[in-house]
Amino acid sequence: YFIQSNLSAMSCSIQALGECYPDYHFTPQTFHSLYCSDKFNYDTKTRDWVRRLISSTGIERIPSVVNPEQFEGEPGGFHPDTPVTAQNLYLRAAEPWCPTTRERAMVWEEWAPKLTLGAARDVIGKWGGDPQSITHVITNTSSGTHMPGLDLQVVDGLSLKNVRHRICVDNTGCFGAFSALTVAQAFCGSESDAVVLVICTEVCSVHINKTSSQRSEILGNVLFGDGATSAIVAAGDGGGGVWQMSPIGMVTAPPHTRDHVTVKLTDQGYLLHLSKELAPTLVKVLKPAWRGMLEETLQISEPEECDWAVHPGGKAVLNVFHSPELGINLSRDDLAPSWDSLRCHGNLAAPSILQVLGAVLKRSGERGRDKVFVIGFGPGMVVKYFGLTRAKSSTDGA
Repeated sequence: YFIQSNLSAMSCSIQALGECYPDYHFTPQTFHSLYCSDKFNYDTKTRDWVRRLISSTGIERIPSVVNPEQFEGEPGGFHPDTPVTAQNLYLRAAEPWCPTTRERAMVWEEWAPKLTLGAARDVIGKWGGDPQSITHVITNTSSGTHMPGLDLQVVDGLSLKNVRHRICVDNTGCFGAFSALTVAQAFCGSESDAVVLVICTEVCSVHINKTSSQRSEILGNVLFGDGATSAIVAAGDGGGGVWQMSPIGMVTAPPHTRDHVTVKLTDQGYLLHLSKELAPTLVKVLKPAWRGMLEETLQISEPEECDWAVHPGGKAVLNVFHSPELGINLSRDDLAPSWDSLRCHGNLAAPSILQVLGAVLKRSGERGRDKVFVIGFGPGMVVKYFGLTRAKSSTDGA
């Protein structure tokens, strides 16, 4: 394992966080109606395993652009002239319950911009600043693509007139928000008046794949949801009360872990593979490194000296931070925002950490805490992290 980071002095702050989710939700019953019925041609052993998986994820609902009511019906025959929508994506497919990659992309192309713009408007409203003072726009997604990208759709959709640079930072998976924020920090480090709008968006519900046969492939189908989260990052210390960012660090695991998390494009959409070795590898990566991460980013050495925002990658991942083997020994309450996010949103991939962070910062403010450690992980296998310190205001006292 090796640390690959440049934790040089850099002054920027998170000014506000936002979010946007679709109206529909997948529930455990949604997945039962697919995986444990004759819709998906699994054998009895696989169906029994899926039943146990669904009941053990800790997820109660996952936001989805796809209307789950279509899974309660029966295919009525393929009609090529019927428009593809989120209401019928799986039901209208020529091969029952298995739309083509192009059909899936059509729904993504409709909904990714809607969610992205929704999250952008939400964070701008919470920030309260002048949208025309935004100088940079960064978007991130790993669940679809088109050109021009989401970055230009944000600029056009919000009529932003003073954007100097815009960029798509895509295909980085669950640590996508960290990648986008790294670019935002670079802009802030080079331009003293930079105000950066960051939006992370995923539409994973279009990639349910009935051809998935391995357990490591099925797992991803029942974990990932849809949504967008956003942040305003500004150069300078931001004044009292805002959260100042440390530079973002990165740890990359050895080459034999490259296949622990993979996404591949197939004729039936994206195929996600999650290895059962993901959590054990995370322990091995973090055990010799976590104390140094705290010292680098927050100038502390003990986990109880800060609050924690951890990517809700799944039960096994979150339980790593409770394990005696790792030695951080966080309580369930310490990670309550991450567990709540998993329960109510599943794993949104890149958007998840900003959703968790919003809840952590709110709770930290209520408790008078002023340090937060933020950590996520994804394909590579890679761990990314940074620290946030709340700037003192004149009302905080000496």
